[in-house]
This record gives sequence, structure tokens and C-alpha cells, in this order.
Amino acid sequence: MSAMTTFRLVSGGVSLEIDGTPEFVRDNLRPFLPFVQRVAGESAVDSPEADTAEPQRSLLAWYERHVAPGMRLTMQDSILVFALWMRSFKKYVFTADDLRHTFGEVGREAPKSLLQLLGTLKRDHKLILGTDRRGEYMLNTTGIERARRTVGLPPKRGGGSSGGASSRG
Repeated sequence: MSAMTTFRLVSGGVSLEIDGTPEFVRDNLRPFLPFVQRVAGESAVDSPEADTAEPQRSLLAWYERHVAPGMRLTMQDSILVFALWMRSFKKYVFTADDLRHTFGEVGREAPKSLLQLLGTLKRDHKLILGTDRRGEYMLNTTGIERARRTVGLPPKRGGGSSGGASSRG
């Protein structure tokens, strides 16, 4: 039987674990290496010019740069914006616990009705998707564009063609 290995990283509310043979772990860790290096302090990217294409190590720094002072985001828009930030370091799938952590990082209390808000964003507004695993969510393209508009980022290439999309929150 082949030797088994585990790579585990927990940092800033993000956890990554890969189990398997050393070759499997090495091959599947490759896409995450830039994030792992940034978390470990090697080649950190936090420049003022960085967009969501380049990860920001600090949610608070990213949030303060993208959300204008005095701007009051709805809870639903906050969820979308936090999910957009998570995407910047390839965390596409998020949970209610991830969101609770992000609210705290920017000094806001997470809504007590967080699970209801996630359900509304999924069912009624169709801005997020559920995954095969209960309690896991991800932004869909409409949700990504809504979050980008909310923080004043330009639409992604080929995106933003939502025409008369509703902006109700």
C-alpha cells in the first residue's frame, strides 16, 4: 500500500486540507500554492493597484479600499461582497461560518438570520448557488457582477450584460 500524506493549512478563517498519496497531494496542491505562499508571508500581494484578480491578505484592507466610507451595504450585498473577496484567493465555496468570520473582520455583527439571507439570495434573487454539500454556497455570475457593481469594480470581460437587472437587496 502506498504511503499517505496530509497537507493542512488553517489561516484567517480559511482552511485547506488535502489527503492522499504524496503525488496526489503535490499535484492537487499546485493551484493553491500562490495562496499558501501569501499566507506563509512569501511574496505577499497587497498593492493599492490590486483588484480581485490579485488576492488581498487582509479583508479589512480590501474592504476599506473598495467600500466607500459611510456607504451602508445591505446584509445581502455584504454577503455578496465578502464572497467576492473570498474568490480573490480562489475560495469559491463558502459557508455561513466563513461569512460570520468576515463580518467580524470588518467590525460588523453577523446577522442572526444569516441562513435565511443565504436562502433568499439563492432561491429568490438567484445570486448564489448551493453545492452538493449542505450548507455550502458559491456566487454565480449574476452574483459576482452584482458584488462588483456594489464596490464599484468594472464588469468582468464578457460579463455585465444583465441589461435591466434588478438591484433590489
